[in-house]
Amino acid sequence: MNGESCAKTASGNYSYRDMLAWAVDRFYVLTVPDWVYYPVMQAIRNGFLFCLPLVTAGALAVLLNNLPLPGYQDFMMEVFGGNWKQFGGLVWQGTFGVLSVPMLIGTSYHLVALDNQRHIGSPVNPVIASLTALACLMVILPTGGESGILEYLGTPGLFVSIFVAIIASRVFLRLARVRRLSMLIYSEGVEASIQQAFALLVPGLLTICLFAGFYFLFLAVFGISIHQAVHDALLFPFQLEGLRHTLESSITYVFLVDFFWFFGIHGSNVLDPLTRDMLEAAHLANQKALEMNLPPPNIITKHFLDTFVFMGGSGASICLLAALLIASRNNGSRRLAKISLVPGVFNINEILLFGLPVILNPIFLLPFVLVPLVMTMTSYLAVSLGFVPLPNQALELNWTTPPILGGYLSTGSLSGSLLQVFNLVLGTLMYIPFVRVSDREKADRQKKAMQALMEIASSNVVGPSGKKCLDRDDEIGVLARALANDLERALKTNTGLYLEYQPQVDNDKSTVIGAEALVRWRHPFYGSIPAPIMVAISEDGDFMRLLGLWVLNEACAERARWREAGIDDRFKTSVNVSIQQLDDRELAKKVVACLERHDLQRHMIGIEVTESIALDPESPQTLVLKELNELGFSISMDDFGMGHSSLVYLKYFPVNVLKIDRALSKDVVSSNISVEVISTIIDLCRSLNVKIIVEYVESREQVDVLMCLGCHIFQGYFFSPPIAGEKLLKYVSDMKQKVGGGFR
Repeated sequence: MNGESCAKTASGNYSYRDMLAWAVDRFYVLTVPDWVYYPVMQAIRNGFLFCLPLVTAGALAVLLNNLPLPGYQDFMMEVFGGNWKQFGGLVWQGTFGVLSVPMLIGTSYHLVALDNQRHIGSPVNPVIASLTALACLMVILPTGGESGILEYLGTPGLFVSIFVAIIASRVFLRLARVRRLSMLIYSEGVEASIQQAFALLVPGLLTICLFAGFYFLFLAVFGISIHQAVHDALLFPFQLEGLRHTLESSITYVFLVDFFWFFGIHGSNVLDPLTRDMLEAAHLANQKALEMNLPPPNIITKHFLDTFVFMGGSGASICLLAALLIASRNNGSRRLAKISLVPGVFNINEILLFGLPVILNPIFLLPFVLVPLVMTMTSYLAVSLGFVPLPNQALELNWTTPPILGGYLSTGSLSGSLLQVFNLVLGTLMYIPFVRVSDREKADRQKKAMQALMEIASSNVVGPSGKKCLDRDDEIGVLARALANDLERALKTNTGLYLEYQPQVDNDKSTVIGAEALVRWRHPFYGSIPAPIMVAISEDGDFMRLLGLWVLNEACAERARWREAGIDDRFKTSVNVSIQQLDDRELAKKVVACLERHDLQRHMIGIEVTESIALDPESPQTLVLKELNELGFSISMDDFGMGHSSLVYLKYFPVNVLKIDRALSKDVVSSNISVEVISTIIDLCRSLNVKIIVEYVESREQVDVLMCLGCHIFQGYFFSPPIAGEKLLKYVSDMKQKVGGGFR
């Protein structure tokens, strides 16, 4: 987002969404430097996504143990015995109980992977880095307490875990790139992975020792562990006299619960001593007053907050769910809201907090802490003014009781449910503007990621694993992998894919001699996906053969329909074939079988290969091309002039048609060099009896110059953009009706 480019409303004033977007954008710029925010925050975001399967499983386990249905608990006990909750407890123990560990590993892994994108020449193994960060966490864990180190492996230690992941990864990266610290092994026969592990041995050991030394120093100076110090610091404000048992302290408590959760700290767990000392004490005071037939002295108790404020969990998350379902136009956010809806109704919000994510997302900081505060005030006023009864002090509802039902059961009055409805509507309205800003921010990120993916897909640069896109660990890689999965599904279901055809015109005869088949993909969420991205992810995903055969079959089916519509048999449909398809020794048989299936003659279909593959004359791919040529298929070399081949290649490859690329044709009007190169190509092709087609012809001036050079077959927007099969029929018919020189 760009605050200076916010769109104005029709009246000339900035809309509230634009102003909010500008404020969030300024928050990024003023509070977090780019070098910190982008890699670190992206790594933390990916770390939360890394934990999402565990969070989902843990949330379902909590729901299984606490489902507030009449007779449910008795039924489960009767069927599975008195220890039936142990199953859900074990699932919780393996998910939420150790959530700090996968969060640390995921954050550290992605932070190192993102750093590797900027240091391509000296990558560091992210697995070793994340294991080193895990060891650093283990050496600073306190060993005392009832549960030992396990006490801080779950959500109570999440905040410290994130910081350890960031600091340990940064230290490890800095040390790993110091050459003198690398233990190099050059022995013959030693695997590369073992060499890399030994090279990172000293940096890893030093990083762990630094954390261990800092822990002992901290312990010696302060007498407590780092985790305990963080915990005590969070509770310090409530240790001051005069801040307990007041409305102000209750509001502060609500604020801190949500504020801590925003930073990944389980607010309710951290503030548990305060909950017992302040809120439960207020609850007991109310009970004693009722026993003495006196009015309850305290309105805000834990029961009060659970009923009217923390609906859907911290941050009144059920309001955020409703806002996403009502206002969000981002399909990913809406799908996540639908997945989170059932647990959210029962006040389990971890799926939403980790999946959206809300945690450490500056856009949702304000509503996440503000909505519960507003709900606290509205509920306090409603009860204090007598509009709603105080929740029954003797009734302890299960914390998973759904809103509206909980309001009625808690107060014994419909007014309790109405207050909950009022709060839910108010909270949803407060969340909606921020949801829309989040949509805009996600759309902007997706647009930038798509543009970056397009640049990567169009280049010839590949990663260490030989892939262009799918092995990247940044947002571009995430987008590429999502698109690859969707494209493979589209191929299997035959949805979203279609062909367009760009005519090839003989300007001398004013006739259309053929057309190039171009595959198109309309994604249900991203719209039209550029062809270079399709090709790159298909090659990376190793399903280019499947895509190529789909294109061939569709082009043959369309060519058969054109024949029935009266298109001349000499009209040739050209189909692009990739290097991966040429690796298939059975390709020629598959092409012949496809033509026979549609009753087509072989001269009706042409095969196009790009010169950028730079085939070796004796390569298996060249043998497949020769086999296709011997079977009667015309072979075209596409994109000639991109720099991978030379004119000598025409002597070795079975080329019938050479297509001059835009690298030469676009400058032919203004560049004498382009003119000389094209003239040389034309002379050689005439001697070899190779036909020439000039691509990317977009102006009358280009046509005139190329005609003077001896070219007369063109393909480009000056004649026609790629069009659907039905429109191509009309285009050919219109060309037949032209008189004289056609486009001359």
